[in-house]
Amino acid sequence: MLLLVAFTESALVLIFNNIIFPKISPLLFKDNAKVEYDVWTVIVFFFYLIVRLIMLFISRYIPIGLGDIDEKVINSFVLFDGNSLVEKYEAISPIVRGLMFVCIILMMVVLLLPIIIAGSVFTARLMARFAALEEEEKKKNLLYEKKRSLLLSDIAHDLRTPITTIYGYSRAILDSKADEAKTEEYLNLICMKAEKVDELVNLLFDYVKIDSEGFTLHKEKTDISELVRQAGAYLYQDIYDAGMELYPDIPEEEIYVEADKVQFSRVIVNLLNNSIKHNPSGTKIGLFLFKDESKIKIAVCDSGPLIPGEIAPNIFEPFKTGDESRKSSGGTGLGLSIAKKITNLHGMDLVFRQGENLPGKFANLGFTKCFLIR
Repeated sequence: MLLLVAFTESALVLIFNNIIFPKISPLLFKDNAKVEYDVWTVIVFFFYLIVRLIMLFISRYIPIGLGDIDEKVINSFVLFDGNSLVEKYEAISPIVRGLMFVCIILMMVVLLLPIIIAGSVFTARLMARFAALEEEEKKKNLLYEKKRSLLLSDIAHDLRTPITTIYGYSRAILDSKADEAKTEEYLNLICMKAEKVDELVNLLFDYVKIDSEGFTLHKEKTDISELVRQAGAYLYQDIYDAGMELYPDIPEEEIYVEADKVQFSRVIVNLLNNSIKHNPSGTKIGLFLFKDESKIKIAVCDSGPLIPGEIAPNIFEPFKTGDESRKSSGGTGLGLSIAKKITNLHGMDLVFRQGENLPGKFANLGFTKCFLIR
């Protein structure tokens, strides 16, 4: 648009300069001397008229004594040929002065017209863009409110079951309806359900904290090989107790990246915990660190059953693990949601692949699904 305006104005200046003014400039003066004027000289004349009007206003409404200043200001203007602006102006007849003034106004309108049109078009497009952004923001807010309502509903759903269990067993003990053996069993169940509630509350706290504006990472130079190795060692006993086996493939060399050690370790631990909780005994779990096209990638894979198609696309959304999975394993999906957010804050991405979409190098090792940090 700016290029179009510049081209249009340049064309207009050339037309005025080479066609119009050479024909009308001899008519503007009383003598027949050859006078060369261009568009810029006429603009100076227009400026001269404006100064005259300003000085006339000053002389009329401000105390007398500024007349000399008026003349000095006017006489100080010199044209390109070295002659006084006043001399050139006074050489023009009053009638031609009026015509010239009209021509100058028309010329200014023509010169400004492309800018006015361009400005109008730009303003219209800008307003349309603002309206579209406002509409998009409204849709985002509605979607956010919908997701928040669903999140609160799912939180209530996941808290209600253990709290109901705790209340029921506690009431049975208080009412002395259980014998000593049953009392111990009920207390163990109460303790287990309380731990579930505590775990859920802590996960919710972490999820909200990471999503808040005040949350920041404390990045430092970190040996990512050692960090991944420690995360695997941390959960090795849990993997063994679940009847599973860990297959790590982590380079011995030191590979340094800028990362928050605590938060990035949480990502690996959450992914490993997910494989432990949602797979049967006998599943093998792979923990890989490798370079692909000079980029560092981390993969947590397992050989367990595939995740149903209706759950897999939303696997990183909180409370999207499916009702049956949540009833049987107590999963909420918050661990994966937290892992996704932390990974994104590190400038990386966390994706899920399974079945036909699983990279061949992992499928060949007997794995069925994989979480890939890239």
